[in-house]
Amino acid sequence: MKKVLIVFIALLASVSIFAQDLESATNMYNEGATYLNMGDKEAALKCFEDALSQAEAIGAEAEELMYNCKKNIPQIILSIGKEQANNSDIPGAIATFKKAAEKAQEYGQSDVLMEAESLIPQLYMQEGNIYLKNKDYQNALNSYKQIIEINPSDDNAYLRIGQAASRLGDAQTAMDAYNKAIELGNRNANKELAKLYLTMANNELKAKDYQTALEHAQKSNEIAANPTAMQIAGTAALALKNYSVAIENFEGFITASPNAKNADQIRYQLASSYEATGDKANACVNYKAIMSNPQFAEYAAHKVNVELKCQ
Repeated sequence: MKKVLIVFIALLASVSIFAQDLESATNMYNEGATYLNMGDKEAALKCFEDALSQAEAIGAEAEELMYNCKKNIPQIILSIGKEQANNSDIPGAIATFKKAAEKAQEYGQSDVLMEAESLIPQLYMQEGNIYLKNKDYQNALNSYKQIIEINPSDDNAYLRIGQAASRLGDAQTAMDAYNKAIELGNRNANKELAKLYLTMANNELKAKDYQTALEHAQKSNEIAANPTAMQIAGTAALALKNYSVAIENFEGFITASPNAKNADQIRYQLASSYEATGDKANACVNYKAIMSNPQFAEYAAHKVNVELKCQ
């Protein structure tokens, strides 16, 4: 009888301890709810996390309490991240959203998981754009690449990668990114790729790499026809004595920009190209067109009146 009494007393004690533990966990949860109503999300989060830890130690009897904690914790973390984003703490917000996504997945909160995962690439884009604006191109590139790791089909991220890489002088990475953006349907990538080819062609022309300058200028012009690409292509082709290509591009330039400040310079090069091919008539037309320009007047007059004897 005495042994039974001892067991009964021990059982009562364990029940009493269990009740105290459950009450403590519940009180902690309620304290968290109070902090949440007051707007102190950090304090609320800590209370809910402590309450969850206690509830898990109790076991099945605290299942409802565990459920409520697991429902609140990811949502609070997400809300803290939004506040950080609103306060321009983008790195902090990204880290917080990642934590929210992790907890949401662990606790089966699919709505929070989806929202957090959608916000993270948006913040990387915002971060990258800030870096790009501040000419911190390497960090901009790093931010945009984070988006691709999350969503390999983000055409705008590829566009931004191209812009950052081109400003870093990494032409190959820029070209690859622009082409991928085009493949994914980005409407602005063609223009950026044409601009990249044009910049490369101009640098190559200055370096007297005429063949590569011609190729890149032609690629730029194929993507988006523009007078500057035509001028570079024509000048490079003339240096290579590829007169037919030079004529094609110079004529294109004059047609597109007849009143350009350097139009007479282009007509001079065009006349030289025609003359080199033996096309006297078109050479005369273009030499005559620049006779009123003091820069070319004497030379053009000599060509028209002496060498070519233009009619």
